[in-house]
Amino acid sequence: MFPIFSISDAFRRSVGDLMENAGYGPHETAWDRLEHHDFRLRRYAPLAANALPVLIVPAPIKRAYIFDLLPEVSVVRRLIRAGFAVYLYEWPEEQDGKSNLESGISSLSLAAEMIATEHRSPSILVGHSLGGTLAAITASIAPRLVSKLVLVEAPLKFGEQTGALGPLVLSSPAVPPGPVPGSLLDLASVFAAPEEFVIWRCGDSCTSLLDPEALAIHLAVIRWSLDEFAPSDQLIRDVIELLYREDRFARNELHVLGQVARSNSLSKLSVAAIVDHASRVVPSSSVLGALRDPSIFPYEPEVGVALQHVGPLVGRQAHREIWPKVIDWMRRR
Repeated sequence: MFPIFSISDAFRRSVGDLMENAGYGPHETAWDRLEHHDFRLRRYAPLAANALPVLIVPAPIKRAYIFDLLPEVSVVRRLIRAGFAVYLYEWPEEQDGKSNLESGISSLSLAAEMIATEHRSPSILVGHSLGGTLAAITASIAPRLVSKLVLVEAPLKFGEQTGALGPLVLSSPAVPPGPVPGSLLDLASVFAAPEEFVIWRCGDSCTSLLDPEALAIHLAVIRWSLDEFAPSDQLIRDVIELLYREDRFARNELHVLGQVARSNSLSKLSVAAIVDHASRVVPSSSVLGALRDPSIFPYEPEVGVALQHVGPLVGRQAHREIWPKVIDWMRRR
């Protein structure tokens, strides 16, 4: 249904491949892949005795290696060094018409259940952006599988708290059938927040020229941003209708897997939130407005991250100042 954008996806992926061949691709940690009929995970490092399991949930739009981009700014490596048993959820890249919000929550729940069985302990869920939203919904309906929840720039409350994407989402036409090209989602983001996705990124590229380490991170993020991913039309439709337009999770009215997912049930969990108080893409009120007494870790915009929305994952300052505190919080029993 989107031939032009599908061609754009292919072109952007080819540009990304050229950047990777030029040395600007990710430098990932070795992993074992766990294949299951309903989900796919990366498992990192040998299993240590009594290691607390962590399940990382990326956004279901681009590839998951943003959590393991470069050794010096890798959330995965940092968690491994801290002694956790780390798993990274991989969203299926070839999705059929049956993939939707409910199937995604089901898949995450099954992955968390497998990890809990293997470790005899519930997981700490760490989710970024929409991945954090889905992690929170999973935690709300399956709290026995989740010991703690870490939300990184993850919206929970929509409606008036939606931010820059709100007007675009509320006025968008119905999503036609078929996978939604990543280029179309990128274009929508640019229209919604050009200062974040165009102006700031261009400024960051100029500033990073004076700092080789920042430039390396910047280019690696740009390469990642070209790794297009075509999520299911039904998943996007569910996100737009059930979350953005109807705000059902924050209103405690989201029906999924025969249950009602309630944001207020998160008060029974220990929840930490990394938020950017200056962000228009994910306003801090969208994260904090649905939580009761979370541990808050503010992120300050920094140079060399290309996109501030992923800054908490790849920023040098974030890794120096935020993640050590988050890990200390994660270790508390």
